[in-house]
Amino acid sequence: MSYETKTATLAKGALTYLVAGEGEPLLVLHTSGGPLWTPLIEKLATTRRIFMPVLPGFGGTAMLDSVASVTDLADLAADFITTEIGAAPVDVFGGSFGGRVALYLAVRHPDRVTDMVLEAPAGVAVGADPAAQDPQAARTGLFAYPDKAKHLAPTPEIAQGNSAAFRAYGGPVLVDEELVALLPGITAPVLVIMGTLDRVTPPQAGHYLATTLPNGKLTYVYDAAHAVQVDQAEAMFRVTRHFLDKGAAFIVASREYC
Repeated sequence: MSYETKTATLAKGALTYLVAGEGEPLLVLHTSGGPLWTPLIEKLATTRRIFMPVLPGFGGTAMLDSVASVTDLADLAADFITTEIGAAPVDVFGGSFGGRVALYLAVRHPDRVTDMVLEAPAGVAVGADPAAQDPQAARTGLFAYPDKAKHLAPTPEIAQGNSAAFRAYGGPVLVDEELVALLPGITAPVLVIMGTLDRVTPPQAGHYLATTLPNGKLTYVYDAAHAVQVDQAEAMFRVTRHFLDKGAAFIVASREYC
């Protein structure tokens, strides 16, 4: 399914976004790799109206002067929901860095969020040993099946811009202490999805969220690394769709999702 590229006029400036599909709206907050139309997003667009804002600086876009932090990105996402989607609250999907933005969105604008699915969210690996982290994992451990991602790779220029934007927003953060202190206040149902082969986001992140969020749940997708939505798109689609459709009842087996 192809998507359209549009521009939203927000209080802090113009924001490019990708949109496709029909159905209930789903806000997608992309990873530090930029706005990639992954196999999972392609599948979700068959059941949902996907809105993927291109966070400033990513995907070849310019930074916005008044957007300089992850909390600013969360506020921008809230404005985007109100201005462009129009229906609030909405379901939210966030991958890695986008998962961190999504958590701040739920903290700062709880009235804009219904249910959230977070794929290996960044910044919440409480209890992880920094010395045990593999500094090469972010480059070599994103995918269990790199061939599945070849068609998604941006041009070198876009990739460099994505990296620069990521650094501008603080870069990789093992534990965002400000965010962690606010997590107990998130009441929205949250499903955290981790790959069993993930070497980028420590397993402590999923464990911590599952035990700290009042309505947090954790599940693993077998044979997937950090980018579960690429490595095992079909398996992730089934559990994501089930959770977004059924909420807490997603753990109940249903032939509809087999």
